[in-house]
Amino acid sequence: MLKALVEQLLGRVNGKGKVSDPTPEVSGAGGGRPPPPRHGAAGAPGGGGGGDPDDEGEGSGRKPDESRKGRRDERPAPQPEGDDYDIENHEQFNLFSRVMANPLGQRTRIPAEPPAMFRNEKHQDIRMSLMTCTDYFGRNSWQWEDEAQRIRYAISRMDGKEVAPFALTYRRQMTGEIGYTRQEGYKFWHVFAEQVLRRFGPTHEAEKSLREMGSVKYRDDVAKFLMEMENLNIHPRVTGIARRKMIEDELPIEAWRRLWHREYVDDGEWLEAVRTVTRAEEHFKERKDL
Repeated sequence: MLKALVEQLLGRVNGKGKVSDPTPEVSGAGGGRPPPPRHGAAGAPGGGGGGDPDDEGEGSGRKPDESRKGRRDERPAPQPEGDDYDIENHEQFNLFSRVMANPLGQRTRIPAEPPAMFRNEKHQDIRMSLMTCTDYFGRNSWQWEDEAQRIRYAISRMDGKEVAPFALTYRRQMTGEIGYTRQEGYKFWHVFAEQVLRRFGPTHEAEKSLREMGSVKYRDDVAKFLMEMENLNIHPRVTGIARRKMIEDELPIEAWRRLWHREYVDDGEWLEAVRTVTRAEEHFKERKDL
């Protein structure tokens, strides 16, 4: 429908632009409109053989008027194209403009938000960062057709002492700059995502350690119990309420009751309180069993 409307408008514009030449052509056989006879010329009806008063210059010695040479064209000039207003064409042009402006306006209606900086902090997940980058590229797909350009932008959104060395090394191996050997496959987005997930994403080892943390039991030795939990938490890096819940579920009820009488600034202060109150309960049981 849009194509037919464009062709119709172009046909009308081309038709309006043609103006024919009203001057008749004179054929070789004398055809066409003959020039009108001069006023008072010999042989003209009613001329009586008289001449034009201005033509008396030959006999009287007066010079003929130079401005009377030729004949002025009194035919009306063609109307300029700018004055030719067609309401039907105008309405169709407005309709065409609205049809073309509608999809262009929808593209810029919702601006795309750039992804947040990834620093591999405890609350950040690299999978969420990659998904945000993919959504950003999809919102502006006409600007991110080159996969290498996408990778450069994603690397620019990586910062921090744990992430910057990986980002710099990957970019230099992708481009072959500063003496690095260029890796051909590094210019593809799926290769970059795989390398990032392998370096910063959750691994099978982390998932295994998380399951083992849930199976650790307290056996009247809080120091050993907390050491096992800390060793298994190297990869999962569980913090906050989730970490406290896993430890509190294994503590004696007396130690757990004492912990609820105070508020703690961070996990370090809370762990120290757990060690203190639980060790006190252990000493009390040892003295009671004597």
